[in-house]
Amino acid sequence: MKKKRLVRNREQILADLRKSKEFNEKMDFVKNKFYPALIDASRSIDDAQSFISSLSTMMMQKFLGIMKEKKFSELGLKDILDPSDDKHDNLAAMLDLFSDMTVFDAKEIIEGMKQEITLFINEELKGRTLDTLKPKWIDDEVQSNSNSGRK
Repeated sequence: MKKKRLVRNREQILADLRKSKEFNEKMDFVKNKFYPALIDASRSIDDAQSFISSLSTMMMQKFLGIMKEKKFSELGLKDILDPSDDKHDNLAAMLDLFSDMTVFDAKEIIEGMKQEITLFINEELKGRTLDTLKPKWIDDEVQSNSNSGRK
C-alpha cells in the first residue's frame, strides 16, 4: 500500500510558520527594523543586494577567524558524550588529541578523515565483486524470524 504524499501549498506552509513565536519575532524584526534600515542605507536595489551579499561574506570570514582562534577543547564536546557508551573512554581520548588545536584546524583534519574514509570505501568497492556482498534479503529475514518463533 502506497502512502499518500501530503502536498502543502505556500499558504499552508506560511500559516504553519505564522504559528511559531520565533518566526513572528524574526518577521517583526525584518519588517520594522532591518528592512527600513536597509532602505535608508541603500542607494538602489542593486546596492542593497550587494551590501547584503557583502555582509554575509564578512560575517562568515569573521566567524572563520574566530574558529582559527578558539581552541577545540573550549567547545566542551567531551561533556556531551554518553558516559554509558562502552566506547566513551576511547572517544574522549580521541577528542583529547585535538584539545590544543584550533577549531578550524581540528575541523579540517576531521573533515579530511571523513573524505579519506569515503575514498577508502570507493576504492574497496571498485575491487570487490558483487558475489562477495552479503545482502540481508527481506524475505530471508521474514523466514528467519518466523522459524525462530517455532519450537
